[in-house]
Amino acid sequence: MILRMDRRAALKGMASTITVGASTAILSGCTAAASRPQPTKASGAIEIGVAPDVGALLNNGTAAERAHLFKAVLSKFEEATPGVRVRYFPYMQGINTMAPAILSATGPDVFADCCVYGEYAERGLLMNLDSYLRRDNVNLGIWSPSQVHNFSTGHGTYALSRNVDSYAFAIRLDILDKLGIAYPSPNWTYKEFSALAAACTAPARAGRSTRFGVGYQNGYMDLLQIVPGFGGRTTNPSRTMEILSEAGGVEAGKWMFHELFWRGSATPSTSWSGSGAPNLGNGEVVIQEFQINQLLPSYSAWRSGFKWAFYPPPQYPTRRSNPVSDDFWGISATTKHPDQAWALAKWLATSAPFQRMMMKTFLFSPALNDLWAEWLHTIESTVPGLKGRNLHWFAVAAQKGWGVAQPYFRYGSTQAGVVQGSMWAQLLARRTSVTAAFKTADQQVNAIIKAAQTLQTQTAATAGLYPTVGPSVAKVLPGQ
Repeated sequence: MILRMDRRAALKGMASTITVGASTAILSGCTAAASRPQPTKASGAIEIGVAPDVGALLNNGTAAERAHLFKAVLSKFEEATPGVRVRYFPYMQGINTMAPAILSATGPDVFADCCVYGEYAERGLLMNLDSYLRRDNVNLGIWSPSQVHNFSTGHGTYALSRNVDSYAFAIRLDILDKLGIAYPSPNWTYKEFSALAAACTAPARAGRSTRFGVGYQNGYMDLLQIVPGFGGRTTNPSRTMEILSEAGGVEAGKWMFHELFWRGSATPSTSWSGSGAPNLGNGEVVIQEFQINQLLPSYSAWRSGFKWAFYPPPQYPTRRSNPVSDDFWGISATTKHPDQAWALAKWLATSAPFQRMMMKTFLFSPALNDLWAEWLHTIESTVPGLKGRNLHWFAVAAQKGWGVAQPYFRYGSTQAGVVQGSMWAQLLARRTSVTAAFKTADQQVNAIIKAAQTLQTQTAATAGLYPTVGPSVAKVLPGQ
């Protein structure tokens, strides 16, 4: 194995013992804090439940060992916040798991999740944090601009950034060598990007390219993430209307389909490594879109058996743009202790010691901008084989705000996703034009949004709530 980490020893000893590269302390003072007697918790302390994501990327160590480490870190919050006791919950990923717990007020007050933040916000499952952000004068500049925008819905901020899963493109340089193609410049344009993809694409057999110039991973989401690069928008500022069919959106769609997918240069289905779908590891993709928190498992599988490096997204007509995760810390809308829950969520999202623990134990990317240099040093010290691979582009993407917020709507996001998925499939099959597809999708999505808004407003009015609070939550909100 290229990468091997003794997580059990790390978690038991409260220090990360890296067997490849340098040994790195998890958290300054953590070992001492864990070994000395802890202050007695007041019997009248307010209890706040938290469900973190402590899954190691390489799955080393047991859940109990990872929980032990996290609890030790949480003790620092308890020491700094008299009268509050933190109760640990196992990780509860997914809205289908969290929603029932929130609605019944039996789940954690603070929890980690990803990927469907918009659905949480739309259904009123999260507490609006705007008043707390203003009260505490929280400096939003400590986070990536992409993440700040990700959680600003136009009608409230319902989560705080957990980490920045930024993106870059990995390129098989050895294949470029074999084909006699010069390496691209990091300042490449979208036209150079598509030309390189075409030059690297092998002839099709049985209607399918045997080697794709570029591989994307998120389907329809990949299209939406380049729209701002062409000066377009996917939604209006209040997220109550889809406007993909505006000029910039159509130009982005035409480039992606005319120059990549319909030309046979791109595949929308990739895996990280090994057999199966085309990918960088099996040589069936030359340029592959990568998110940072999938880097180490892929690298371990590749065994560094070929020459490659990372590149930034190309310069589109207006700006560089690429996907960004919406990994977040949220507060349950049914928490009985909003002030204390906010204090914990803010500490998790703004505490450098906590983020260092996640970074140096699980090699997660940080949310705090000033920790990126530390992250780069940690990764390259842990896995020396990643030196010289241009990992800094992940940091640049985060710090410069190239990431585009996940698209969602204030109303009807789930139903809108069905329409968008259908449109994407129609375009991949070349059954419609980009202009017609975008126009039709906008019309259908906006009709869904209007109907969902009308229903939610009526239901909320009946329950005596603001329209932004989901009707299902109204039954269990404190004081209702």
